[in-house]
Amino acid sequence: MLRVLFLRPQPAIRSLKYALAFKDVKAEVELYHGYTAKTISGLYGYGDECFRKSVRLDSRRLGEELKRLIKDFSIELIHSQNAPDTLTRIAVEATDEVPIIHENQDTISLRQTPYTPETNFEEQLVDERIANQMCDARIHVSQGMLDYIRSRYGAKREIVFHNYVSRSLMPHSFKRKLSESNGNVHLVYEGTLSSLPGDHYDLKDIFKDLARHGYHIHIYNSHSNQDYARLAEIYDLIHYHGHKDPRELPYEITQYDYCWAGFNVTKNREHMDVALPNKLFEYLASGLPVLSFPHKAQKEFIEANEVGLMLKDLNELDDKIKQQATIEQLKCNVLQKRFEFTMEANIGRVLNLYADLLELGKTCHR
Repeated sequence: MLRVLFLRPQPAIRSLKYALAFKDVKAEVELYHGYTAKTISGLYGYGDECFRKSVRLDSRRLGEELKRLIKDFSIELIHSQNAPDTLTRIAVEATDEVPIIHENQDTISLRQTPYTPETNFEEQLVDERIANQMCDARIHVSQGMLDYIRSRYGAKREIVFHNYVSRSLMPHSFKRKLSESNGNVHLVYEGTLSSLPGDHYDLKDIFKDLARHGYHIHIYNSHSNQDYARLAEIYDLIHYHGHKDPRELPYEITQYDYCWAGFNVTKNREHMDVALPNKLFEYLASGLPVLSFPHKAQKEFIEANEVGLMLKDLNELDDKIKQQATIEQLKCNVLQKRFEFTMEANIGRVLNLYADLLELGKTCHR
């Protein structure tokens, strides 16, 4: 049984999806999770049970804490996820014996807005550099992210592994569409929202614009943001549903016609061009064609798989959504391909990376 230590300051849904996929394919992997914020269950209401043990690290002595974890649980491989990249940097400094995979889900150096309000940007840039240069291997959520990191920090043993959905969370039946009752078009957005002006998750103006075009937009927030609840009080076509259990959300959103994946690029255009977010795959799992602005990585994926519409601006939406033959083909493509975009269908590539690193034996990155 391979003992793997996951690291991430705030464990998130991707850690849980990994754990569920390893279990589904009966991988000989025993997972531990080190973190500094909340547990997965503390964030989502479930998930801690998928790990052998979750341990909160004392931020005042991270190096000592990691050394203790590695020794106490006989850790054989570290899989550290950003952002930020701090825990990978600490791991590199803490051990010369255990192979370290650094996973890039975000790119601090491409952002113009802080990852967290208290961010020390210069320190996080240093962490990003050390993590990517000193790890033994890397995982990236998109090809664009791999290309950017490689050009900035050099090549490594590395793979692209998208933010696939967990097969266990995929709905096996669909709700009746709201549009069948009232004839209106209903869109859904699920995930992170921001009130920081210019942040890529600052979507208030986009939602208002969708409403002005006559589209219902249904919002499911990962956490709680009352600015969007207040927006729904002002606009009849904006509906704020708050937070919903991730196990129930995929079925819940099948009642809508399309999903929204277009972001605010006022400040973070370059960052969004390499991002391929969880929500894209969660939408497809629920059988929904994607509507998005042409963020590069998303555009390439959506067009290659023919599962959505790209919009230069919202003025294009009215015409494109009326092209019935195209829309029906998109819906058919989504339903045919959605099981290809699961963690379980692709997890073998991560397990192969684990095996490759272990075969190399003692690391040589220090």
